[in-house]
Amino acid sequence: MSLRVDPHSPIPFYYQIREQLRQLISSGQLNPGDILPTEMEICAVCGVSRMTARQALTQLSNEGLVTRQRGKGTFVAAPKATLESSIFPLMSYTEILGQVGVQAGAMVFAQVVEPASGDVADKLNLAPDTLVVRISRKRLMKEETMSLETSFYPQGRCPDLASISLDNQSIYHLLSERYGLVPNYATDTIELSVAGPYEAKELNISEGVPVVLVTRMSYLADKTPIEFTQSTHRGDRFKSVVHRTRLQLK
Repeated sequence: MSLRVDPHSPIPFYYQIREQLRQLISSGQLNPGDILPTEMEICAVCGVSRMTARQALTQLSNEGLVTRQRGKGTFVAAPKATLESSIFPLMSYTEILGQVGVQAGAMVFAQVVEPASGDVADKLNLAPDTLVVRISRKRLMKEETMSLETSFYPQGRCPDLASISLDNQSIYHLLSERYGLVPNYATDTIELSVAGPYEAKELNISEGVPVVLVTRMSYLADKTPIEFTQSTHRGDRFKSVVHRTRLQLK
């Protein structure tokens, strides 16, 4: 592998190294699972400091292009799941990953009936303290934790939801088949943030790595709110491609 830096360029050394490694990955010269040069090897080849080499590799890791394994090295990561659409159909996480040929999974760590907080009651158009089903899950892709998700559903509409096994199951499919509740449309609010200590631990990423916060409200055809979900997604393992067409303005 040939890496070099141009000492006369105004572009920082770490950036030059990062872009060369990125090109090797995107062109297929480096494949998923291939090991990258160590920090010391980059230092020796490029004549840079270890801090510079580390910065280049860390940025590639933060972007999800490589994974760093303590005591083993830095490896090219598996390709990101690409969500591509010109429209945005209402689909569950399981259905979305299924479209890109990836099997989704879930690990439930809370599934309880509880009184709705003021915010949850307001979102679901319920009276305060009305019982809701709260489901907290880790969402998986090929056994790797991709996001943390907490959802709320009116308990009166799906009375035994808290007792049904939800591991690796689409709740949208369950709502439709078991309760006749077919989500018709939803509103997603998307924000960017960074991982705190809890998110970093549960998602197996470093503190400060970008994450995507999504708040979803799902509705039945008659505009009745049926789901309030808050999700924290790893920002390094997904990308979205949106096709847009320019309208002909009159």
